[in-house]
Amino acid sequence: MQKNLLLILNVLFLTGCGFHLINPAQNKVYVEFFSNHSLQPGIEIFMTKNLKKTLAESPGFTLSSNKNVADIALGGTIQEFIRNPEFIAESDQIVMASYKVKILLTIMKDGKLTEKTFQQTYVLNLTRQLKTDELLDNISKKVSKDIYFQLIQFNETR
Repeated sequence: MQKNLLLILNVLFLTGCGFHLINPAQNKVYVEFFSNHSLQPGIEIFMTKNLKKTLAESPGFTLSSNKNVADIALGGTIQEFIRNPEFIAESDQIVMASYKVKILLTIMKDGKLTEKTFQQTYVLNLTRQLKTDELLDNISKKVSKDIYFQLIQFNETR
């Protein structure tokens, strides 16, 4: 009896708070190699790699290695990748910086191409003396998660 009551309360709570489950039907997503029009060399490699990894590890989508059998083809052009120092130490080293990322996403679903501008600013603490590859990897992981949520939202409205 107590288990049934808890189950009913959980269902009522989850339906009343705006919470909803991701569509359990797994959409196959083909991720195209991103092009890079920014002044940051190599960001497209990290972006493509981490977006594939994020989609593979997250619910709602499975990766497809074949564009022809995919439900969704996702690509993009990195238009901007701009660093702005936010905090400089007494030694004149940048210890905190913001990175503005702007990507033109292309999403092909059901034969229809949609272009969507994704723009976000990320702030990173640089006190660990990050190497460029580590920095690009960290930022592209954050961007990938945000694009994943954009893709969920896009998929729910189509």
